[in-house]
Amino acid sequence: MKPTPFLVPLLAALPLAAAEPLLPLPEAPVVVVSSDPAALDRALSGSFRRALEGTLPESDPLARGFRQTRVGGKLEEQRTLFAADLPLTWAEIAATKPTALGLALLSAGDLEAVLAIRTPLARLPFTLPAGEPRSRNGVPYAFVARGAGDERTLDRRMGLAWARLDGTLLLATSERALLLALDRAAAGQGLGTFLPGLVSARLDLAALRADRYFRREFLFAEGVRGADRGVLLCALRAEEGRLVEVREGESPAAPSAARWSLDGRGLRAAGWEADGSRFPEALRRGLLEPLPAPSRLPRLARRPLPDPDAAQGERYLVDLTRPVPPEGEGDAAELPRWTALLESLKLEGWGWEVGLEGERRLLARIPKEHEAAFLALARETLARRAGRATGSAATLTVGPGLPALAWSRHGDWLWLAADERHLSKLPPPGAESGLVRWSRVDLDAVRAEKGAWRDAEGASFEGNVRPFSDRILGLLGWAPKCATVAVERRQEGSRFHERVVFASR
Repeated sequence: MKPTPFLVPLLAALPLAAAEPLLPLPEAPVVVVSSDPAALDRALSGSFRRALEGTLPESDPLARGFRQTRVGGKLEEQRTLFAADLPLTWAEIAATKPTALGLALLSAGDLEAVLAIRTPLARLPFTLPAGEPRSRNGVPYAFVARGAGDERTLDRRMGLAWARLDGTLLLATSERALLLALDRAAAGQGLGTFLPGLVSARLDLAALRADRYFRREFLFAEGVRGADRGVLLCALRAEEGRLVEVREGESPAAPSAARWSLDGRGLRAAGWEADGSRFPEALRRGLLEPLPAPSRLPRLARRPLPDPDAAQGERYLVDLTRPVPPEGEGDAAELPRWTALLESLKLEGWGWEVGLEGERRLLARIPKEHEAAFLALARETLARRAGRATGSAATLTVGPGLPALAWSRHGDWLWLAADERHLSKLPPPGAESGLVRWSRVDLDAVRAEKGAWRDAEGASFEGNVRPFSDRILGLLGWAPKCATVAVERRQEGSRFHERVVFASR
């Protein structure tokens, strides 16, 4: 595998963190800083280290999936051009014995970034290209190649310019970015620790969500929509032998999440989703119509049969040479009434579980007075799919008594599952003050079904982006010792504090 330049691994390797003393990095939508690179180096292992050192095999599923995206393909080409001038990997960076390092990503589309390495070495363990000597504020620097940050060019987006200043090596993918860093140094300004940890970061959420590259490549809705705004701070820490990511950011006041006991229940995953608007999709795809992408117009429109004795016009029921007329495309059936009912409930969140056998459960606050209308719509949806649905006190079945939907009430809370067997001995939920979102995932259970996950999104080929197959399952291979991931978000005034705990075996 070709040597990996500094931009790609530092962006993709870890969930990010910050440092003292200040590094002369310019302001940017994404800034990553480490105040203890030696500790970070000790924490790196497995595929993370191989990616940073440029020795990751071409067959790695995460790297292969990333290369199939448009941004990934562009980076693959550009890093080759960059490496021809400076084949820099984590091994060379670590050899400088850095006391601090940071990266400022000014533009994802232009691949414009600045890397700052504070090193005590007078002589670097690698050779920098000579380039054209220039100066800024009396500080000499070398201009090697123009990048897209200097001029909008598609041929060479990752240029190269560098300088050494007061024990800090500055490497930039555009001359413009380097000059911004030198101006910061001349003004005595820079960036330090955002949050304590091995590595930390500051992300400007508004700028990222306005960036078309971020919106296109971040394939999950949480990254491009939601109430979170302002600046997100995050850090990676080592706590009692576990890796913990912490996050802080601005967020409007949120209702308390419900919590229930998970102890000894053998679950693959469980959690509380704070966005009530996502419950209808989960209910439909998880229980009522378990399809990857159920139709928005699920009921076919009916038309009179053609008259076979007509002198003119269509004499056959189907003509494969003609498109389906608009009136034959179908309609939304009962879905608008589902929307109206669930909007009237004003759900502030909902819970979910996946059991060891793959059984799915949903939890929502549906008061008793709305239960009949809720179940009537559920029966109608099941009848549309199966032709007939019959019910008892706590179940709905289709066909020859096949289980379709079951429910169990705990006060205002309603547990939902496909079979009443999946609702036995469920713990009662209760709101926990200050907690707004939580989840727990058993990664070993996910690994056990990696074949099914891989097949669920179709075959792997160029241009077919598979979010779970190529990214989630790929990351599982990058963290082989990690058994569970647990997330908790708590609200304090107008800010949230979140912890992601990666527990090992």
